[in-house]
Amino acid sequence: MIVILWAFTLFHVVVGAASLGLAVRLLTPEERQRWRSPLALLIAELLCWIYPIVAFVGASAAWRAYSEGHHLAMPMLIAPIAWLLIMGLVFAIVDFAEDGILGNTRSAE
Repeated sequence: MIVILWAFTLFHVVVGAASLGLAVRLLTPEERQRWRSPLALLIAELLCWIYPIVAFVGASAAWRAYSEGHHLAMPMLIAPIAWLLIMGLVFAIVDFAEDGILGNTRSAE
């Protein structure tokens, strides 16, 4: 169990750091100009700014539950991944609703 907790914790650290890096990049005017849909940009920003917080809370709660002997440590550690899946689904729905094409929210330039 301890190996799984460490593996998911490291996953959350790496993905959280990448998410923060992308969130900072989304604040630059050059990057904001590439987005065709303001709603999709907002969803991307929410995903990037909130995931590190959710991951930190989930991982710290999981480690606390594990140290107290509770059996809910694993669901607490996996819960932040649900945030990624739900927001990814919402982003895909908004992207498709904008123009009927997936992956056309941001220009390649």
